[in-house]
Amino acid sequence: MNPLIIYFIKVNIAIALFYLFYRLFFVGDTLWKLRRFYLLGSILVSFTYPLFSITKWMHQSVPVQDMINNYSVLLQEITITANEPSKINFSTTLYLLYALISGFLLIRLLVQLISIIRINLHGKKIWIEQTEVIEVNKEIAPFSFFNRIYMNPALHTAIEAKEILAHERTHVGQLHSFDVLIGECMTIICWINPASWLVKKEIRHNLEFLADNQVIESGIDAKSYQYHLIRLAYQSPEIKLTNNFNVSPLKKRITMMNQKKTPKTGMLKYLLILPLVSALIISSNAESMLNSAKEAVKKQQTQQTPPPPSAIKELKTQQTPPPPPPPVKEDDVVFIVVEKMPQFPGGDAELFGYLSNSIKYPLKAQESNIQGRVICQFVVNRDGSISDVKIVRGADPSLDAEAIRVIKAMPNWIPGEQRGKKVRVKYTLPLNFKLDNKEKTGNPSINPPNQPVIVVDGEVKSEGFNLSAVNPADIEKVEVIKPTEENKTFIQSNYGERAVVNGVILITTKK
Repeated sequence: MNPLIIYFIKVNIAIALFYLFYRLFFVGDTLWKLRRFYLLGSILVSFTYPLFSITKWMHQSVPVQDMINNYSVLLQEITITANEPSKINFSTTLYLLYALISGFLLIRLLVQLISIIRINLHGKKIWIEQTEVIEVNKEIAPFSFFNRIYMNPALHTAIEAKEILAHERTHVGQLHSFDVLIGECMTIICWINPASWLVKKEIRHNLEFLADNQVIESGIDAKSYQYHLIRLAYQSPEIKLTNNFNVSPLKKRITMMNQKKTPKTGMLKYLLILPLVSALIISSNAESMLNSAKEAVKKQQTQQTPPPPSAIKELKTQQTPPPPPPPVKEDDVVFIVVEKMPQFPGGDAELFGYLSNSIKYPLKAQESNIQGRVICQFVVNRDGSISDVKIVRGADPSLDAEAIRVIKAMPNWIPGEQRGKKVRVKYTLPLNFKLDNKEKTGNPSINPPNQPVIVVDGEVKSEGFNLSAVNPADIEKVEVIKPTEENKTFIQSNYGERAVVNGVILITTKK
């Protein structure tokens, strides 16, 4: 599956879990500041925890250790992908539809921002209760956006204006518009997730609880303030993006104002967030941790078993010391860095061009969705030939074999020189085999509805098999069986119903 899709799924799962956690433990308390940090923090964690990799350092340390243990010149990594024709399929249509709806929501957000800018440009700045206000000459509900408060003073008495400003100053002073924008951006990205809309709604409600609480604590009579909210309930907000004075639901706001304060010990329950975040991170890394464990078990199983006791006893009784190793000839010395390094004919650009054109993604690896990084090592001899080709770190036998094949088939290099003498030099080459994970399509030269059944070495391939994945150099012969009345029964029993209509292509590869 596409890594971006996996990331998107993880983000949406986290948002849903955080909202469920919020409803279970925090929705009824009056710790509104902590609730604000929880709601904003849940969005931040949801979008970042899939990027946190527990096993990342393990994967990074292996190539480094390989380089330390096998000193050599490290060439630039090259990525090999399977050649598949591009085609707009059902998945692409869904992606475009999702992006279209997200684009619509983004445009709606921009339109609201432009509306606020227009009101700001045409409004008149006045001072009420020692507060700068943008006067709007039409019937609207008071609102604020970042450091500006907007209202029509003619619609409110002096007492009401005082209550409104006390409320809106809280929004301005605590930058509540930032929370609103974060909620809007979340729903633009995750609009398909109902939990994202519910989280955005809770953010808006919690901001109003904070502002209402500040009004009551400033000394304004609670009942008078609540009646004022009810009188303004009929006014619809001018812009949905802003912090509105009479935002619904009023019943919940009034209930919160009259609710008994949660004791400070209630803050301890917010520590329950830590196990939830830890569980998300561990679950996100479960697959990579499982793969690492499998590799460790496989490595342990491949280690040599200790010799039997009889062999140890025989070794101890051996009196003669082993013969000294033969001296290393000067011509056999392998250098790491020399005065004049070896060079592929035409330079590095030609080398990468050769690798890109010569390496074919193995067919079996494509069908099994196998991909990975293969680190190869080889020596450029004094005559420019390639020898001692080996795999330092493999990914899969088929990928490893393809990498070795192409390196052994390389043309002679221009040999390296040390003090005017040609010498042997060791190189390391990383090759990254990567599939684009798109649905495999057939050969572009064949009309998909009439595509014949393809059989490679006796194995019937599935419909939509990518015929271009077969290397022409590996093909020994190709046979075409056209359906007739005489062979209809034979074709149907061996190759299926589709072969009776479209025929069969038999491909035999070289052994």
